[in-house]
Amino acid sequence: MKILLIAMPDTVSALDAVMKIPNLGICSLAGNLGGHTVKSIDLVFHNHNIRHYLEGILNDFQPEIIGLSAMSYQYASACRVARICRNILPQVKIVLGGYHASLMYREIGDGPDKDNFDFLIRGEGEVIFQHLAETAASGTRDYRGIPGLSYRSDGQFQHNPPAPLLDLNLIKLPNRDSRVLDRAEFLGQSFDCVETSRGCTIGCHFCSIEQMYGRNVRMFALERVISDLKNLRDRGKQGIFFVDDNITLNVPRLKKLCEMIAEAKLNTMSYAIQASVPGIASDPGLAKYLKEAGFGWVFLGIESSIPRNLESMGKRGVLKNTERAISLLRDQGIGVFGGFIIGHPEDTREDIRTIYRFARDSGVDHPIIQCLTPYPKTQTREELLAAGLITNVDDYSLYNGFTCNVRTKELTNRQLNNAIFWNGLRLYFNPAYFANSRFWHYRLSSIPALAANNMNYLMGAARGRIFTSRHTW
Repeated sequence: MKILLIAMPDTVSALDAVMKIPNLGICSLAGNLGGHTVKSIDLVFHNHNIRHYLEGILNDFQPEIIGLSAMSYQYASACRVARICRNILPQVKIVLGGYHASLMYREIGDGPDKDNFDFLIRGEGEVIFQHLAETAASGTRDYRGIPGLSYRSDGQFQHNPPAPLLDLNLIKLPNRDSRVLDRAEFLGQSFDCVETSRGCTIGCHFCSIEQMYGRNVRMFALERVISDLKNLRDRGKQGIFFVDDNITLNVPRLKKLCEMIAEAKLNTMSYAIQASVPGIASDPGLAKYLKEAGFGWVFLGIESSIPRNLESMGKRGVLKNTERAISLLRDQGIGVFGGFIIGHPEDTREDIRTIYRFARDSGVDHPIIQCLTPYPKTQTREELLAAGLITNVDDYSLYNGFTCNVRTKELTNRQLNNAIFWNGLRLYFNPAYFANSRFWHYRLSSIPALAANNMNYLMGAARGRIFTSRHTW
């Protein structure tokens, strides 16, 4: 069968000047759809006049199945893309997968958008999609025996039992040859994505990972990871972002990966990861291993300097280890992005100023300050709903992590946005920040785009829609 996989165009526009990272999920699906002709399109790389672009692809390729991947803030786009596809190819079967479909499948199946989709895939899609495609190709059209699949029958969605978590040893490498577009970059370098594990055991209250995989972690064989990296080096990629939910859960394994990268002479590429503060701080030798393997950037989930907020998020062992983790990385010349979250129920203006000052003085090269977001099915959402603190309950297109969809007990939504505006102005336009940040000095050609990004931040904060996506239809 001809299968077209599409990732949505929505981005957090803060990233546009810095990176365009490809959707690894649809390439992994393509790599596990044996016996079919598969193309994948990441609309992040063609996010203007999308309707016209899709019309050309659909009329030329004539797919029989279309798979759409969407996060919650991309769900409205998935509905729109589905309608475009259905209008051009009325008989095509449309599948929705990704986080939103996995977590909100009952709401979608009972909601006003259900006719946009024929199938919903819940959880990991590599095996489910293959079974779906085989069943559709066979002509039997009996989908009842496919775990993890929801399907429309007589106008109503039927939900099969959930699928078990996959044995990662059985998943084939991503098929990047399926890509119609391949324009990924990070700070001017050609980049791609690799995963070495899935899942996390920490259980942060604001995160939906646990709803996807449970509170556990599974590891790919490191030999598989190295094989993937060699393939990407041979493709001319200059850097890799490891998309693991928490690659520092197993520090000895990460150090072994670093050794294998260096031994295979793959440290000519630049690597970036997202890591936990306790993970980096737990082993004083880890940063040296990272440096020798070519790791240039680490995103640390610091989150807050206020103990009650860290406790409410389920973050443990962070504050006491923050200074140590940052110092260990910076001593090796590794750039540090620091993630912080404001807008907690008890936050006052002074609390927010405190977090911004802490972010400024922490030593990170670039602080990324988000607003607490009530993502679907998370503990944080349930607590905020019960407290009546969510100001935007169901327009998920604004759930990008930066736009405020909440208020605090002390601050209205508008006051919270104003606090972000003024504190952001003092932080991101501070001469000391420019002078000390390796982020700004990394590639001089990126400075105009980064400056424009700062202005975009302030304009978005002023109107309460920070870093909303700039794609056009």
